[in-house]
Amino acid sequence: MFGKKTITCPAGQWTTIIRSRFAQMPAIWEIHLHSEEGDVAGEFEETKSKWVFPGQPVSGQLRERLTFERGYLNTFYLVRIRPRTPVTAEIR
Repeated sequence: MFGKKTITCPAGQWTTIIRSRFAQMPAIWEIHLHSEEGDVAGEFEETKSKWVFPGQPVSGQLRERLTFERGYLNTFYLVRIRPRTPVTAEIR
């Protein structure tokens, strides 16, 4: 939760980089992705719940820098990525 965390994400597989449960206060995560095999490419999926009601996943394209925001009452919050090449995710 404090400082930075590094996760290795293999190519072509979903890797959870943020998982938050039973938190109801807002939070912001900055993600820096690094690939030694070229440009960062792939997709992310962000899922937020409102209290106990599940939300629909929102998808987007991976970039070298991403920001994710959990709002009030997002009791369950999940972000996962599927890169095309192996990447290292630095989460701040």
